[in-house]
Amino acid sequence: MITDIDNFKLLLFAFNCGQVPHASTEIRNAILSTIVLEQPTSQPQTSQSPIDLPDLIFLSLQELAPIYDCLLWRNEDDFLTPFIDAVTHLTGSINDGVFEHVATCSAGLAFAVLFRRVSSSLSMSNLRTSVVTLGYFETGLKGAASIRVNVSSGTLMTEITFVAAHLTANEGYREIRDHNFQDLARKFAFFTDNNVNFSKEDGRDRDFLYKDGSQVFIVGDLNYRVALPPRTPLLSQGTARAEPGPASATADQRELTGNYSRAPKWVAPQHSFVEDWLDYDELTISRKHAGTAFFGFDEADVTFPPTYKFDSNREYALGRVPSWCDRVLYFDMFEGGSGVEVEKYASLPELDGSDHIPVYAITRVPFKKPGLLSEQLVANLLKNNIAASTAARAQQITSRGVSLDRQVAPTAIRARQIKLQNRHIAARSGRIKNMEKLIGGLVYLVLSPAGNEILLAAVLGLVIAYVLLRTYPPGII
Repeated sequence: MITDIDNFKLLLFAFNCGQVPHASTEIRNAILSTIVLEQPTSQPQTSQSPIDLPDLIFLSLQELAPIYDCLLWRNEDDFLTPFIDAVTHLTGSINDGVFEHVATCSAGLAFAVLFRRVSSSLSMSNLRTSVVTLGYFETGLKGAASIRVNVSSGTLMTEITFVAAHLTANEGYREIRDHNFQDLARKFAFFTDNNVNFSKEDGRDRDFLYKDGSQVFIVGDLNYRVALPPRTPLLSQGTARAEPGPASATADQRELTGNYSRAPKWVAPQHSFVEDWLDYDELTISRKHAGTAFFGFDEADVTFPPTYKFDSNREYALGRVPSWCDRVLYFDMFEGGSGVEVEKYASLPELDGSDHIPVYAITRVPFKKPGLLSEQLVANLLKNNIAASTAARAQQITSRGVSLDRQVAPTAIRARQIKLQNRHIAARSGRIKNMEKLIGGLVYLVLSPAGNEILLAAVLGLVIAYVLLRTYPPGII
């Protein structure tokens, strides 16, 4: 007989692999290090230290394989297999079968991978997936893949939505990343039994990202940077510091080059990094101060050094402002709160090979059924033209002179969102897919050795043909 449990343990793991392959042993050791129980100081950590296995593990992987492997050949499995092997055989034995691979969902270069501990009392049902691409021409160069599933223990059940996200890169693009999130919130569509059906324009065949009772985790390379005011890090002691907030995010990034001290290899978190620099973290600005993205999402305290950008010596790259690009967020805007408890939120420098450092969070997720989305949140979503699957009624607010508590405004926003989702899904199987192949082919020709040979042969062929035509005019050969 299966007994009910109050909560379950979840490990969330985000890693931008930098298009570099990683060995399963390296991945396994790194993930194991996140769940090894703390030992007394008299007993050093060893490979035999006791571990506290989570019930579920969710991997959010970005740039898992070269662009042409993901967009052109679609053969990224060779790069994904080491991660799956590492988790399914987490304790090291090929026959252990500690975890089972539940599902994988990919959006171009972003991968969402979910695992369940075999011995766990949890069962999973009604698994659905959704994909949104955000790169150039809506291709999978950037985007997000999501898995929504019901998790049960005995008579208790809760719905979890996992999102592996990879947003727009480069410094100074905070507003574009904010729009990326808003696009995700509008375009994610979870269809009944994963059956995509465009005939029901009223949306009864689907749920949106924001939904009553669905606990959401957004994990990945969100690419938000540290927007330092020019020359702020080098101000002398006692000099006034610019106030953090949305205005500081518009600082001219071109003036920031070289204005920070290069940190040595993995020293302890520095005061200037973790406290002063977090004031200028773009994600914090957008989420807390400007209120332009990740509505209703929360994050545990960041106590680790910036996770990007590193050079081959594992030091912060010169000419780039170290930033917390890789993050784990959870949704906490139900009536009465979600009850998610973050036990640990840290980076994982043991897994190298990329210009990013992975981050992970260990959480406790309760089985208590979350309430409706809060009225304040629903009103804020509607103000940003985002519809939610909710029975909550928005508070009376005004946006562009239209009172959003009237039935017509939410209905119109919902209808537009459904049409937007239908267009994106249709484009994913047509125009976007063809554009991804074109981009993948061009990258293959330019960046891969085999592609270089093809390109060189083509150029030589054209040169030879040109010389022959010039030497022997038409009619002579």
